[in-house]
Order: sequence, then C-alpha cells, then structure tokens
Amino acid sequence: MQGISRDEPVGDLSTRLTKRISATERYRESFRAPDASILVVDDTPVNLDVIRNLLKKTDIGIDTAESGQEAIDMVKTKAYDVIFLDHRMPNMDGLECLKIMQGMEDDLSKDAPVISLTANAVSGAREEYLRAGFADYLTKPIDSEKLEAMIIEYLPADKVQHVEGAAAEETAEEKTLPDWLKNVAGLSTADGLKNCGGVDAYLDALTVFAQSVVSGAKEIANFYKAADWKNYTTKVHALKSSARVIGANELSDRARRLEDAGNSGYIDEIHDSTDGMLELYISFAYKLAPLIQTEDADDSKPLIEDDALAEAYETLSDAAANFDFDTVEFVFDSLKDYRLPENQREKFSQIKSAASKPDWEELSKLLAG
Repeated sequence: MQGISRDEPVGDLSTRLTKRISATERYRESFRAPDASILVVDDTPVNLDVIRNLLKKTDIGIDTAESGQEAIDMVKTKAYDVIFLDHRMPNMDGLECLKIMQGMEDDLSKDAPVISLTANAVSGAREEYLRAGFADYLTKPIDSEKLEAMIIEYLPADKVQHVEGAAAEETAEEKTLPDWLKNVAGLSTADGLKNCGGVDAYLDALTVFAQSVVSGAKEIANFYKAADWKNYTTKVHALKSSARVIGANELSDRARRLEDAGNSGYIDEIHDSTDGMLELYISFAYKLAPLIQTEDADDSKPLIEDDALAEAYETLSDAAANFDFDTVEFVFDSLKDYRLPENQREKFSQIKSAASKPDWEELSKLLAG
C-alpha cells in the first residue's frame, strides 16, 4: 500500500503560459480509465487542481467538492468508484463527513472505497484510518506515481487499462521557467518542480496559489479575530500543505508551527506569530503577480465583437451549471487572442478567478450579472 498526496491546478491562464513554454511531463501515465469516476474532496482549490492535473492523461472522470456538505450532496446523485476525502476541513472534517455518508440511505457511492487525504501521516496512521472506516490514506503533497498506484489498487479491475512502458520517463527539449520566477524570494522552484512533477503542473499550481492568496489570508485573519481556533487551525493546516507544494518552504514551516500551536492550545504563540505569517503569505500576491496579470488590454489583439463575447459568456454559463471544467478551459483558450472592451475587463478578471478555483456558484453569479 502506498501513501500519496500532491497539489496541482489548471485554468485559463495556465493554458497561455504553458503554450509559451515547451511542454513535457516527468512521468508517463501508468493507466487509463475512461469509464471510471472519482470524487475528490478538499477545501483548498490548489489541491483539487493538482490532482486533476496529475490525472488528466488517464481519462478518468474527476468531480471535486470543497466541503463535506458538498460531497454529501454529490454522492446522492452519482455513484463514484473511489472517493478521496481530506481529513482536515473547516465546519465538517473528513471523519465527520465519512460518518454521515456511512449512515445515509440515499448514498449512491456507499460501496466506493474512501481514501483519506492527510498531511500529518505518522506511525500507525493507516490503522487509525482503517478503524475510522477509510479504505486507506494518502499523504500530502501528492506524488503522481503513488497516486496512480493507489487508484489502480482500488478501482474495479475491469475499468483499468494499463499503459505499456509507463515507468519510462518522457524525453523532450529541456523546459525552463520564466527568469523572474527563479528569483522570487522565499520560493524554491526546485522543490516546487519536484512536488508538481513538471513545469506545466508547477505553473498551474503557482497560478492557483497566487489567485487564492488574498481570500486565503482574509479567511485566516477572520478566524483569528473571532478566536475561532478550530477553523483557524484547519486553515493554517491547508496553507502548510499548499505552500509546501509550490516550494514556499518558509511559509509552509510557519503555517505548520501555527497549526501545532492551535492543536496544542498555545494561544499566546498564535498571537505572537500570526501577523508575521500573514505578512509573508500576502507578499506572494505581489511576488507571483505576473502569473495572474491579464493580457486583455494588449492593443495588438483584435477587439472581440459583442456577439462573440455574449456567446462565450453563455457557453461559460452552461458549463458552470454542469460543472464542465473542460469546456470552461476551452472557452478561455479561445478568447486568449482577443482584446476585451474596457468595460468588461474587471468582470472578466473576476470570472477567470472564479473559474480557476473552480467556484461554480460564484462563476454562475458573475455570468448572470
């Protein structure tokens, strides 16, 4: 049995970036499963996107949920082959969610193995998760080969198509990162590349991380001000994981220490260290800004026609209603060569931010406005 965990994101901006940089992967997928489907539950968007990106060549169906309640609603309408459930989430953690699902009469995925996602694996962890009703656990950050091995282990055998020569590493022209990225203080690109499995996936993860810095910092600050130490600890736990994935090691270490303080009830340490941690966290919004700056004002691009933009919005709205991430990504890729009207740029930026997470409810609201 193998433990796994890792985070990767995808989105419209990543499409532009990765097409400018020659692309390869550091591994070749070991299986394909076009008839299988999994549910991944994690309150951190970057973690969901990492898994989606790691598995994109396997053709497996991937649905995602950002809360335990959302997962409960989803298993009422669809039968999944495997469920990956984050242990530490605010409001309802993975253990509580699993217990509720086990007692549901209308759970269409009752027979699906549920695998815990955790960043805190210790000796005896597997036995503890088995006693709680999980089939297994994966440790964060996720490793692509271990993730695939875990899925192969638990998917029905008739849904797995093994790929010959999967262990061989793909060869291609050496890929490079943008020069500015190599000089970002507090960021180990070497560690980030190792954690994400390649340049494309790493740029995706960095982009989603950058887009979530402001909202993530606000959440932690609000829980801190409310003295809600349970949810505060859950959020710094999530930050520990996502920061480690991108190679922001100092930020990850600070978040880990605050998580330990929260778990131990060391409130004085939380008071002493939170401001410094948040200052470092927010600094990445500026350090990584080039990843999320838009090109919508580029005068060299033709101005998109009103009818074409309205059609794009309508397609995005339909895709959001159906949780269709592939269509969302396709629309953004189609729009990248056009310049938006000035009065649409702020709205479009908000739409892209919501889509990159993806926050389907917010995306639908923006498109309806």
